[in-house]
Amino acid sequence: MSASRSKPALQRNALNRLAACGAVVLGLFFLLGAQGHFVATWPLVTSDGIGLSRRLLLMLPGVMLAGTAVLNLLLCKPLWQERRYALNVTLAGNLLTMSYLLYLMIRGVPNHPIGTFLALEMSFVMLLVGTRAGMVWPAVVAQVEVEKQ
Repeated sequence: MSASRSKPALQRNALNRLAACGAVVLGLFFLLGAQGHFVATWPLVTSDGIGLSRRLLLMLPGVMLAGTAVLNLLLCKPLWQERRYALNVTLAGNLLTMSYLLYLMIRGVPNHPIGTFLALEMSFVMLLVGTRAGMVWPAVVAQVEVEKQ
């Protein structure tokens, strides 16, 4: 039996595996970004001249990046295994982070690589939304046998 005559029901959706690999890559980038943020803001957070609310606001971007990174890394195996809950939880967590990064981008924080992280996050969210909506890759095409006359 040739590959062109394989049954469409036997093909698996590779978008779930792509999402799992994307979760690992994005998780690693977010961990590096969170570490860089904490290194840059730690002297301000530990100084005595800043109030508690300002300290928490300084830590929030790093906490968002680290939390999303851990979420993505923890759920990459269930995403690979096509678990529906993993897709829903990963999508919700990444939508929250994307919204926060978009807020920071609109607010205009100077000298920060928010645009790079936002572009990565938006790409991943689009992949998750497409997978959640039922997109299938590679596309399954119904095989029609043409009778020769």
